[in-house]
Amino acid sequence: MTDKNSKWNKQAKAAKATQVAFDVSESVHKFVHKNSVDQNLKPSDFIRKVLGLEFKEKKVRPRLTITLTDQDYEILAKQFKIESADHIAIKHAVTKKLIELAENS
Repeated sequence: MTDKNSKWNKQAKAAKATQVAFDVSESVHKFVHKNSVDQNLKPSDFIRKVLGLEFKEKKVRPRLTITLTDQDYEILAKQFKIESADHIAIKHAVTKKLIELAENS
């Protein structure tokens, strides 16, 4: 079997998988998220690990995301004294603020 066929078979198996959502208390939700972060896993991989299922052990990309509206950019621009159209400068200012918060906690 070629590498392409092997990859296709893996994708076909993944397509047959069903996503399952669990309604749990806030404390369970926090437990899963905290432990997944502590173990450098996605929450879904942490749950798979706890259940004894296969999971990806590669580290989660250390990236945080947020959705910003034009109004958000205007607020942040005033806060950081930056032009609201300069989204990259605003992104850097927010990054710097998050780093400072983490270092001072």
